[in-house]
Amino acid sequence: MEHDDIQFEESLRKFAAELGIPLPDSSISLFQRYLDELKKWNKAINLTAIDDDREILIKHFVDSIAGTKLIDNVGEKFVLDVGAGAGFPAIPLKFVRPDLAIELLEPSEKKGSFLRYMIGSLSLQQVTVATAKLEDYVERRNDGRLFDYIVVRAFKVDGLGLLLSKLLKPGGKVILYRAEKVRPGFELASLALMEEVEYELPSGCGHRVLSVFSN
Repeated sequence: MEHDDIQFEESLRKFAAELGIPLPDSSISLFQRYLDELKKWNKAINLTAIDDDREILIKHFVDSIAGTKLIDNVGEKFVLDVGAGAGFPAIPLKFVRPDLAIELLEPSEKKGSFLRYMIGSLSLQQVTVATAKLEDYVERRNDGRLFDYIVVRAFKVDGLGLLLSKLLKPGGKVILYRAEKVRPGFELASLALMEEVEYELPSGCGHRVLSVFSN
């Protein structure tokens, strides 16, 4: 669907409601502008293989905000998005939960430029970008900041559990966005699998799982 404003809002609210996620009114225009800029930048740099508006809404936006089901809304929460890419899931999460403080970790300078542009053009507060590999990010950070949540989508974390655990507050959680449950024997170093939440994306767009690990 090439969106007009009314159709876009109706579709987005409908898809989010199917997962039981309410959208604040303030988020609608942010999602609209995000979609427009994503498609514009995608012509120059490879941000997403999906270029259909409806599929972007469902497979990127709605799938991203499914994580709100697992993020506590009491007090300020610090979130790290590892392998942020085009900003999924953290930027949609920020639209729906503006109280979250977010760092986007993305090794690609080009994608980092897109993320910084989106943050600035949408006037997002408490959102920062770090362009580095996870290993370098852990080694170089000097502020000692730890995160309440680490979200990971479309980024392979096998063998990276120790690095993730170094960035997590005591009792913090790593949320993996996956297409299926973790296989038997899957480990993230000292992080234990706490729960897995399964859901179906609207319009038959696929089965998804949120796998939650904690220290």
